[in-house]
Amino acid sequence: MHNSSEDNIVVLNRNDKIHLFFEQHWHGLRKSIRKLCTFQPGEWRDAFRRNPTYPIFTKGDIDGLVALFIDNMATLLTIILSLLSVLDSDIVYGKILPGVSLAMVWGNFYYVYMARKLAYKEKRDDICAMPYGINTPGAYAFVFGIIFPIYYDCIQENNNSDKRSCQERAWYVALASNFITGIIILSLCLFGEFIRRNTPGVALLSSLSALGFTYLALNQYLPIAATPIVSFVPFAIVMIGYFSGIKVGPFPVAAVALVIGTGLGWATSLNKGEDVRNATLVIKAYAPAFTAKAVFTHMNQIGPFLSITIPTAISVAVGTIQCVESAKRGGDLYPTRESMFADGMGTIIASFFGSFLGMTTYIGHPAFKKMGARQSYSIINCLIYVPLCFFGIIALFLRIIAIVAVNPVIIFIGLFICTETLAITPPRLYPAFLLGIMPAIADWSRATIINGVSSAYSSFTIPNISFTENITSHITEFSYSGLNNFAGGSLLQCIFLTVIMIYMIDRKFIRAAIWSLLAGLLSFFGLIHASNVGILYRATDDGWRFTVAYAMLAFVFILFEIAQRRGWVQEPETEPDDLSSEEWTEWNQKRIAAQTCIKITRF
Repeated sequence: MHNSSEDNIVVLNRNDKIHLFFEQHWHGLRKSIRKLCTFQPGEWRDAFRRNPTYPIFTKGDIDGLVALFIDNMATLLTIILSLLSVLDSDIVYGKILPGVSLAMVWGNFYYVYMARKLAYKEKRDDICAMPYGINTPGAYAFVFGIIFPIYYDCIQENNNSDKRSCQERAWYVALASNFITGIIILSLCLFGEFIRRNTPGVALLSSLSALGFTYLALNQYLPIAATPIVSFVPFAIVMIGYFSGIKVGPFPVAAVALVIGTGLGWATSLNKGEDVRNATLVIKAYAPAFTAKAVFTHMNQIGPFLSITIPTAISVAVGTIQCVESAKRGGDLYPTRESMFADGMGTIIASFFGSFLGMTTYIGHPAFKKMGARQSYSIINCLIYVPLCFFGIIALFLRIIAIVAVNPVIIFIGLFICTETLAITPPRLYPAFLLGIMPAIADWSRATIINGVSSAYSSFTIPNISFTENITSHITEFSYSGLNNFAGGSLLQCIFLTVIMIYMIDRKFIRAAIWSLLAGLLSFFGLIHASNVGILYRATDDGWRFTVAYAMLAFVFILFEIAQRRGWVQEPETEPDDLSSEEWTEWNQKRIAAQTCIKITRF
């Protein structure tokens, strides 16, 4: 006879669990909001107290400084060269770069402040401040997705006249979009910790590894392959110094690589005196531009570019969460919301002082910590950028040193991120890790190669001749539409694909179904698998197709879940998905104990 009372108990227990889940998270959110809005002078003062156990400067700070400085410089170099094709030098060097330096001062000092608080609280001497700088993917997106289209459309409307007003219009709309990016990041900071706790660590770090592999390793190796005589020796010095542990006397590895590479650059005429003389022409004092009025004046023109602004903001927020998780793996537990607050405020500060470049904490905290960097590297980095950006010296600096000689340091950081992720990933989940880095590679291919070719194309054709209509629509050697869809919202795609794959491998089908439905929802609004944000329901849109596909996946997973409960499919995997977690340590101890018991019984 069927016992309905037992069913009622089961239902009540499930309802109680659901209620308890939401109640816990609601109380946690209220507590976090109260903490953010409450003046806490005790914690603030800890950062400024004397702390003899936490060294102000270490030799590792030199290596960290070189890596962070060149990482930012590599992004600035490519952005400057791209902008000078459409904007006058006084806008680039006199207005945008000073805003970049002010945002760097904010972020680098704030992350050192966070590091000093943590060091004082935990009485440790090995806390490494999180690296901070320009959001590289977002910078490319704003240059090629906002500034270039607005400028060329304006030129076409004005019959190739009044270029200055077109330049300013493109710049101002980009500033307004950057301001909105910062606001979105600040809004998302309330949910950052919830996302970090409820997303598998391997998935968060896998998508971070995707950025490290593509933008830091692959992208930075291209100049090395283009100039092997100059760059191979510095590359070997960096790899040997950091991965094998062999040092070059008391000298920092990165500094040795820079000196040798620069010497080879001048010896092989990669660096030229004429370029240095031309760079001196832009050296002069530039006053910071306060552009808040222009930001709000052009706010009504950002609508067509929300498809770039919103995904950029989400990617920065998710990237910050990933970086906090990475720092946690390195032994430094920073508050997720405070890190997102620092990034959002840095982006807003940049937009108010002339820079459309979003700011964010950088990936690679464990690598900087392994170098021995602590706090000074961050402060010195931003203080160096102040004169470089306010006096145009950055143009001269770029011509004196051989940038390619320090690319190996950036490559090391990218590779180290990948190795750290693999170290915590169980071998059974390697396929999920590999699948998770593919969207970032697709995004890099589209942004770096396609946009690079598009920029070159526009330099020798009439500006209003569309590259997309004339070139990409006729590509038949591979599916360009597939590349475009695979690249859309790549950072979020990395997470969703990795998580779904993890739960498929571990036979946790309900979780896989939930994540599939979430992915379908984001696809419908163009946040993933699309290059534009909106309700993608038209016949020409692919968004609704991905929504249907993910819904079909969820249905399949539910069928597997039913089969699993009936005993037709193997039970879910019991081994946790993170080798560094306390749960895995506990699981492994139980596994060893069970094996020991079996051996004793057999004996």
